[in-house]
Amino acid sequence: MEEVESGNVLAAKAAGAVGAGSVPDAVGETCAHVVGVASPPSAATAPLPVMRKPREEAFLVARGLELKTIRGYAYRGVDLDVGRGQVVAVRGRNGSGKTALLLTLAGRMRFTKGSLAVGGLELPHNRAKIERRVGLGLVAGLNELQENLTAANAVSAEFGLFRRPSRRELVVAYLDEWDLAEVAEVRVKDLTAEKLAQLGIALAFAGGPDAVVIDDVEDQLTMSQSEGLIDLLKRAARERNAAVVVGVIERSLGERADACIYLEKGGE
Repeated sequence: MEEVESGNVLAAKAAGAVGAGSVPDAVGETCAHVVGVASPPSAATAPLPVMRKPREEAFLVARGLELKTIRGYAYRGVDLDVGRGQVVAVRGRNGSGKTALLLTLAGRMRFTKGSLAVGGLELPHNRAKIERRVGLGLVAGLNELQENLTAANAVSAEFGLFRRPSRRELVVAYLDEWDLAEVAEVRVKDLTAEKLAQLGIALAFAGGPDAVVIDDVEDQLTMSQSEGLIDLLKRAARERNAAVVVGVIERSLGERADACIYLEKGGE
């Protein structure tokens, strides 16, 4: 079990430990706390930055990550390691900066302070290379699917982006890997919320990425369905040797992942 001297850190949930600079959000939870939208800390109360060497197996490494906008901080003080085969949950309420952090980790949004490396490549200098190595799930307002596309069409188009053969039998076989073969010819607008979420995950993995970032596994879903998606991500991470980060709101979903961090919203 890794010891941490101070600062906001990733909680080692699997080891049953919370870092010295983190506080359980509730009884039984081991999400490390980091700060979302809030006023800047005073010089007297601001935590000293902690620079730790990443674990050898860490594929995605963030240290002191921060995004400050004209409206204040979207997030700050984010330290985390995500290894291949691991699922880390980023938990926070709506407005906590969760989506902004996830897009940053995927190499799709800039940060204003700290460091971020993916597969040994530092951002922002290697943004184009990192985007090719990190799959991104569906994000509202960013990469939503056309409603009239069928699930098979969506996968075929994604295969084309990565120069994968897109013959129908290959597309259907891939959909079957994600329990989606039966909806291959169903249009996006007619998919259930659960199947659409599964399709978004399947598309994120279509290019054989080294890491995957998924923003939402709860919208219009039951808790049981959301838990199933977390379990699906855990299986995919292990079987495909990928580092996975997923955004969640509910505490129980954060606990279901291998580890988690909690983004505090301003005023908490």
